[in-house]
Amino acid sequence: MKRAQWVFDLLVERGITPDVVTYTMMINGFCRVNCLWQAGCIFNDMKGRGIKPDVITYTVLLDGRLKENLKRACSLQRGKESEVEKTDDSPFWNDLNDMGKEIEPDVYCYTVLIDGHCKTNNFQDAIELYDEMIARGLQPDIVTYTALCPAVGERVIDIGLEPLLMRF
Repeated sequence: MKRAQWVFDLLVERGITPDVVTYTMMINGFCRVNCLWQAGCIFNDMKGRGIKPDVITYTVLLDGRLKENLKRACSLQRGKESEVEKTDDSPFWNDLNDMGKEIEPDVYCYTVLIDGHCKTNNFQDAIELYDEMIARGLQPDIVTYTALCPAVGERVIDIGLEPLLMRF
């Protein structure tokens, strides 16, 4: 990411304004290496330059934050609470809540949220997100159903899936 940041800074230094795709790629890179603070700085720079984040940008940020929270939860379970960095989520979540005013979440955004809730055993919220997605007229894909598998358990029939029996 150091090299990517260097190239990004060089572009800006030379007067080239990055677009939403460039910013989202940088944010994604920082999220993938668990550097959410840097991703947040890039996000704030993006907004400061008047470039509006799109649903992909928000989905990348959501995915990064949910993975960080999962890592934190795993560390807490192992008794490594002191090793887990404490972060203030409020500015991040405020931005994401604002997303709904300008951008409609898509199937991928819902899938990221559902996956994050299922991985933290928050099954009720995952199912509520699924129901909300359906109510908005979005069609889940195989990735959504795979993410939802831990949550549905006995509700397989309720969401319209037929149990699959394999015969050998």
